[in-house]
Amino acid sequence: MIKVKEVDNVLTIKCGNEVNGRVLYWTTLYYYKNLVIDTGCPHTAHEIKDFFHNKTVKAILITHYHEDHCGGAYVFSQPVYAPRKSLEILKNPPKIPEYRQIVWGQPKPVHAKPLKNRMEFEEVTVEVIETPGHSFDHVSFLIDEKLFSGDLVMTKRQMVCMREEDYVATINSLKKVLKFKFDKAYGGTLILTREKVEEYLNYLLELKKKAEELYNEGKTVREIVKILFPNVPQFVYLMEAFSGMEWSRENFIRSLLGLKQENLRNSAFIIKFFSNCKVLNCCAIYNTHKLYLPYSENRFR
Repeated sequence: MIKVKEVDNVLTIKCGNEVNGRVLYWTTLYYYKNLVIDTGCPHTAHEIKDFFHNKTVKAILITHYHEDHCGGAYVFSQPVYAPRKSLEILKNPPKIPEYRQIVWGQPKPVHAKPLKNRMEFEEVTVEVIETPGHSFDHVSFLIDEKLFSGDLVMTKRQMVCMREEDYVATINSLKKVLKFKFDKAYGGTLILTREKVEEYLNYLLELKKKAEELYNEGKTVREIVKILFPNVPQFVYLMEAFSGMEWSRENFIRSLLGLKQENLRNSAFIIKFFSNCKVLNCCAIYNTHKLYLPYSENRFR
């Protein structure tokens, strides 16, 4: 399913896999001045193709390799550009876990061209900004003082992150983009004003400072989690269980502290979890609370 809305001359296309009348989770791509920024997930690739059938598309720009951003790229005949660090994984995508296949779909190979630091498409100039953190290859695009930020920016409600994320790098990337002039950040899950981006950076900096103080006092990561996140919504526990701790509060604190992540992924646990619950109901709970479903660890780092 797709939903289309125009925001400040930018066409926002929300897409997601519909099962039994419910979209499991939405992701967003953008169409601006004949450029497509990200392509949604594999499950909606052909809907996206049909949507753009009668539209002029000069090029497709990919922010990072995750399947909810690059999953529809294979259906386009126009040139696809992606970060140089993404090219190999896009060309040879690994098999993703079952829950991601249900929500997003297994990505298909994409033969992309490497992005340059600055690109011209007729009269449109694209500034490519390297913004690692959410993933090792992540970039953002600045076009006409509009920042297309992929998954760089989240919200101050955030309590968890996936295992591959590097929040020290994310903080540096946020500082980097804030040196540029832009009014809004157009992300994969939401559109935020510049002020909200600044608020998110300040939230991370404050949380990092508190975590470091507690860690220097001798507190363990688990103890820090309990202190900094005293009131945990039920859906956070569900998210941690659903992902086999691939998304967790401990991952978030470890990342802010710059510590090596522990590989707690347990395949037997995941299989047992799936066999003892209704997967679609779990996904529905995630969607209701606008959570970020988990990605697998980065095998290409």
